[in-house]
Amino acid sequence: MKILGICCSPRKGQNTFRAMEICLEAARAQDGAITTQVIELADLDIRPCRACGECKGRLACPIEDDFASLIPVLSDSDVGGMIVGTPVYFGTMTAQCKAFVDRCVMFRRNGWLFRNRVGGVLAVGGVRNGGQELTLQCMHTFFLQQDMCAIADGPPFSHSGAAIVGKAEEDAVGLQTVRNLVARMVKTLKDRRSE
Repeated sequence: MKILGICCSPRKGQNTFRAMEICLEAARAQDGAITTQVIELADLDIRPCRACGECKGRLACPIEDDFASLIPVLSDSDVGGMIVGTPVYFGTMTAQCKAFVDRCVMFRRNGWLFRNRVGGVLAVGGVRNGGQELTLQCMHTFFLQQDMCAIADGPPFSHSGAAIVGKAEEDAVGLQTVRNLVARMVKTLKDRRSE
């Protein structure tokens, strides 16, 4: 079973990427059968969806950019969980995250390829209450519209997902939400595997 991390920061290898690394390390530590992979959008040219509808009936997009290279990874049937990590810019997800989400419409239009995947969100902001909750909720909408199972970080916080403030390694509360989110994702994946 694979958990795919999608890092939607425009800044390669920075704080959101580090938070994602912590998240995926925790997943592998909880279950040795889980593999992980990270996609960083920072160096990729992913343009906005034009709503042309040409992806309906074929897993391809007429926009010539780097999204085409992500299609095989995103459609991999071994992927059971997806964690989308995004910095919070002006109270919500980055432009890279929004473009990525919109372009993923092709997986819905071509057999609901994300159906039943477990989705979790990691929102990284500069200040507490800087838009992390809204960002988490927006991503849950994406998961639900893809017919995925959206999970939160669970007790004692249950704030819709993992929320980091400032440097990932220095936010003890945020790191606890990361660990909680991963624990819930791993448990959900294990439960599904045993069905």
